[in-house]
Amino acid sequence: MQTAAPSSSPSPHRPAVPAATRQPGEFRRDGAWRVVLAAWVGIALGLTALPFYTLGIFAKPLALEFGWSRSVIQSGITFAMLGVVSSAWAAGWLIDRLGVRPVALASQLGLALGFVGLALQSGSALWWQANWFLFAVLGVGTTPLAWSRGIASWFDQRRGLAIGVGLSGTGMTALAAPPLINAVVGAFGWRVGYLTIALSIVLVGMPVVWLLFREKAAMPAAATAGGPQGQGLTLAQALRTRQFWLLLVAFWAICATVSGLIPNLVPMLTDSGLSMAQAAKYASLLGLNVILGRLVAGWLLDRLWGPLVALILLMPPALACLLLARQQWPGLAVMLIGLAGGAEFDLIAYLCLRYFGTRHFGQIYAWQWAGFSLSAGAGPVAFGAVFDRTGSYHAALAASAALLVVGPLTLFALGRYPSAGSGAPQRKQ
Repeated sequence: MQTAAPSSSPSPHRPAVPAATRQPGEFRRDGAWRVVLAAWVGIALGLTALPFYTLGIFAKPLALEFGWSRSVIQSGITFAMLGVVSSAWAAGWLIDRLGVRPVALASQLGLALGFVGLALQSGSALWWQANWFLFAVLGVGTTPLAWSRGIASWFDQRRGLAIGVGLSGTGMTALAAPPLINAVVGAFGWRVGYLTIALSIVLVGMPVVWLLFREKAAMPAAATAGGPQGQGLTLAQALRTRQFWLLLVAFWAICATVSGLIPNLVPMLTDSGLSMAQAAKYASLLGLNVILGRLVAGWLLDRLWGPLVALILLMPPALACLLLARQQWPGLAVMLIGLAGGAEFDLIAYLCLRYFGTRHFGQIYAWQWAGFSLSAGAGPVAFGAVFDRTGSYHAALAASAALLVVGPLTLFALGRYPSAGSGAPQRKQ
């Protein structure tokens, strides 16, 4: 598989591409921008963004009404990620056979019904956790697992940037959802807040995907040499490579940390003395930097080796953990966390495409996404458990700082990208 950088000079990690084969107008070709826009809306109103960036707004109202501890409330994320782990393989299989659009639309409806279920909570912690598990199973097709495949079918030379732009919709959710949902919850209560989220999916997300999202029947010319589904490895072949397991381990460390920080950010900031309104504004700042992280990561991935991009964007947030522990410079800490939250999705999808190809991308990425989701589910509840036991987040922040150093460095063992048409990763020389 070949996804070339725009530079004409060869590099040890990316083969040179003749000028005649480049396609600088990929965003304009056949309305591909519509697919990117639909993916942007779909992921903004999807499972990856809405529950994750709004849970902090609901945490204290739920604790006040039901007497739940923070670890119980944050366990919703854990059960959602368990739902993703249980169903991602099936979603990947369906996407490879039916296409992205029907799977995504069905999942949007399922996710909306799940939010209605959250609005109907009666105080049972078991029902709370079961609801999160169920809506994750129903909504798994609204994750990057679907949108990355759809975008990749339209782009070759600018695939990194296209994925970055499409997945940056999560940043808009992080930017807009906390203050908007906080206003709704403050005026009408947390139940109406969850119903508002459900309506936004049905009235905005589903129509946009229905009207604009179309997956190309075949991958770009540079990727179709391996057949109608493109070239690359099967799932069984990918499982036998060290790259598959290195990606799993590295992003386990990275995602557990970032996923633990983001939904606990609002409670963390209010515990430091900020008002709920001030904390929600900082959460919006997080959203701006998630968008920036997506775009910067996408731009860099079309030019630099992926593990180097991970080092640039995912290691600096270790400093954010130390700043939050000291309750210093919350604005800088939030910015660094946002950059990491923006870059991680791009990197997982792009590295899967570069090392394993497009032939069985849905299934291979589904298993990577399952591992990502399991760590993302463990992070929030681990943060909540540390707080419940110690009365502060200091120990969790110290462990997170260490993981944000180890994770990006692990990716350097991936080696070179596969050469064009090889279908298998090369050893680093």
